[in-house]
Parts: sequence; structure tokens; C-alpha cells
Amino acid sequence: MFTLYDFNALSEQEKAEAVWRGSFLADREAAGLKVQLYRLDSFYVEVFYDPAANTILRFRAFTSNNLLVPYL
Repeated sequence: MFTLYDFNALSEQEKAEAVWRGSFLADREAAGLKVQLYRLDSFYVEVFYDPAANTILRFRAFTSNNLLVPYL
């Protein structure tokens, strides 16, 4: 099983590839960015994307259900 710790140890490119193999759940906007939520095995990953620059800025992986509140 792929874990949160495994994910955090990946390079940015490897994280992007792993996320695309996950399940897309939802998206939202925050401070002009698109934030997409994915489910991978036993954790979630947020992808922070800047549409103006057409680039991924960062990934945030977590297990806490509290961080899902912005998507409800």
C-alpha cells in the first residue's frame, strides 16, 4: 500500500504522476488558485494550481478529515 509518507518522499514530478492515478473528488478556488482534491489509498492530496501561470504550485497530503471541510 502506498502511504502518506511514501508520497511525501517523492519528487514533485513523481507526486504529480501519483495524483493522476488517484481518484478525483472535488475542487475549489482559494486566493485565485484552483485547488483539486484527490484520494490516494489511505490519504488525500490537494493540488494547488495557478491557472494564470498554468503550473502546479504545491501538493498537500493529509489524513485529517478536518481538512475536507472547505469541500463540503
